[in-house]
Amino acid sequence: MPNFKDGSVFHQLPTDSNFDTIHAPGQITPFSGIYKCQSCGFECASVKGHTLPPERGCANHHSQWKASSGVVSWRLVAAAIHVTANA
Repeated sequence: MPNFKDGSVFHQLPTDSNFDTIHAPGQITPFSGIYKCQSCGFECASVKGHTLPPERGCANHHSQWKASSGVVSWRLVAAAIHVTANA
């Protein structure tokens, strides 16, 4: 789960279905943010338009990751909001 210091800078979106969608390894990232593996809980940051990590097994996430192992699938848990200078 993402950690944060100041909860007032986050907005909870309980009805946003984008946080319910499960994504396959190597799929194009639909929203910049933090994605969590649904099998083992490993988290990664991914940028919109780039690919999600391609590993299909949890054991390949990181050499120090020792959580349970399974088939990888990703779910958005924290979305980044991009603000442009013209906004």
